Amino acid sequence: MNTITDYSRPSFTKVLIGAMLLAFTLGNVQAQDSKPIRIIVPFAPGGSNDIVGRTMAQQLSVRLKRNVIVENRAGGGGSVGSEMAARAEADGSTLLLISSTFAMNPSIMKLSYDPVKSFTPVAMLGMGPSVLAVPTSLPVNTVKELVDYSKKNPGRVNIGTAGVGSFQHFAIELFKTRSGADLTVVHYKGGSPALTDLAAGHIQVSLGSLIQIQPFLKSGRIKLLAIAGPSRAAMVPTVPTLKEEGIDVDASNWWALLAPTGTPSAFVELLHREANAVLADADMKKRFTNEGAEAMPMTRPEFEKFLVSETAKWARLAKETGIKAE
Repeated sequence: MNTITDYSRPSFTKVLIGAMLLAFTLGNVQAQDSKPIRIIVPFAPGGSNDIVGRTMAQQLSVRLKRNVIVENRAGGGGSVGSEMAARAEADGSTLLLISSTFAMNPSIMKLSYDPVKSFTPVAMLGMGPSVLAVPTSLPVNTVKELVDYSKKNPGRVNIGTAGVGSFQHFAIELFKTRSGADLTVVHYKGGSPALTDLAAGHIQVSLGSLIQIQPFLKSGRIKLLAIAGPSRAAMVPTVPTLKEEGIDVDASNWWALLAPTGTPSAFVELLHREANAVLADADMKKRFTNEGAEAMPMTRPEFEKFLVSETAKWARLAKETGIKAE
């Protein structure tokens, strides 16, 4: 009996240790599944990135049955929040909400992360046109009148951006180049502060996403002069495009989700499917439309190809306009 007992003890110990390790592993998996997912929005609250990020967080929370939160990390034209996401643990608990700015930054600044190697594409979300807006108090009602007014008041017509190297910064420099307008660029830490100052008359012009301008437009504190997109917006059908006004500018913003490289592929695929399911929902489509944007789901390979194309396009623009990060 003793011989049998002595012989069996190592096997029993191995089984016990194995069971403990399995329990520990399962416990970690369960803890990880219950860990909140944070969507890093690399701009201040209130802008288009923040609006889209919070909308997706709310819907993904329901579908994943897991708490999804938004964390705003503004600065560096979106590079500060992007770097934070790139350095985050690739365990599925961190996502990055990107927009056109993400594809612009590589052409104007030295980044501490690799836009391609540091991330894996998760899902393309949507796209929306930019609009040229001014305070209702400004004595102009057309793009031509704005350009003429700026030339008659050199150095006194300020246009706000969401920050150096932001989408608005690129769009504005392109507009200045193509229109000849005399505009002084003022950089803010996000689109919302810039719009607040626009509505108050502290700055005179904005060229930003229609989605983030909605509250100010509805309040009657600002007016739209033109759509900086390929066609008129259904929400404001009487507002002409810049191309209709004789200015060749098409600046549409878009939004998407990335994850740090190394995030489990099965979880990335799950997020992709759930994000696309959210975008396919009729209420979600309507929400995008009501905000002046359009849901635009893609396959992950399509999204990756789109991102490469956008990066090349904005690099050409940066060279053309001479735009640089400060």
